[in-house]
Amino acid sequence: MIRNREQYEWAVARVEQLLPLVDDNTPRTDPNSIELELLSNQVADYSEENFAIGMPSLGDVI
Repeated sequence: MIRNREQYEWAVARVEQLLPLVDDNTPRTDPNSIELELLSNQVADYSEENFAIGMPSLGDVI
């Protein structure tokens, strides 16, 4: 679980390192694939919780 911005930034950097190592043909049991999936989910969860844009107000839309 990512708890702060420093951990988030590390996880994003690690995801970027793993992306070239994993493709559609990589087995789901491959350690890089497993790590990529776990970190990607954690990055997404942290981003959604801390950087969510939210719904615009009616005034913003108009």
